[in-house]
Amino acid sequence: MRRDSRLSLNIDAGESRMKTIRSEIIIAASPEEVWSVLAAFHLYPEWNPFIREVRGKGAAGERLWFKARLDGLPEILFRAAISELVPPVKLGWYAIFLKGVFEAYHYFEIEELASGKSRFINTEEFSGLFSGVLLFLLESRFRKRYQMMDEALKERVEAVAITNPARLN
Repeated sequence: MRRDSRLSLNIDAGESRMKTIRSEIIIAASPEEVWSVLAAFHLYPEWNPFIREVRGKGAAGERLWFKARLDGLPEILFRAAISELVPPVKLGWYAIFLKGVFEAYHYFEIEELASGKSRFINTEEFSGLFSGVLLFLLESRFRKRYQMMDEALKERVEAVAITNPARLN
């Protein structure tokens, strides 16, 4: 019983130190068109300046292998598990870099807007003992890469939706 109580306290303490980075962009395409690019992991090296590579199946509960890039740092390699998969609305994964020290929950949301447009929301929640220190040092780099990814996704989706929607199959 005591062990469970201690675990709850650790989780609560980690959540109270959670740091969130969020960006969003409007894309002139339907949520389904945005989803078709976002979920095509094998094409990330062609367009995504932040998440350079993803290996694994895009299925709920599946483990994925990532290669990401932040300015001024070597490539970041990590694994994560898909925790949310609701096409064409939400895709999320959870990565533990060091349990209780640095963990991240990254998710994308796609909201349908009027006139055939979508709002793409890119969010990452960081937790753990050293998340505050690491983000103090790296937050501007993360924000820059999220914005670059958002803009690249917009460009890719809008170009593919207009020129060749069958390209993603």
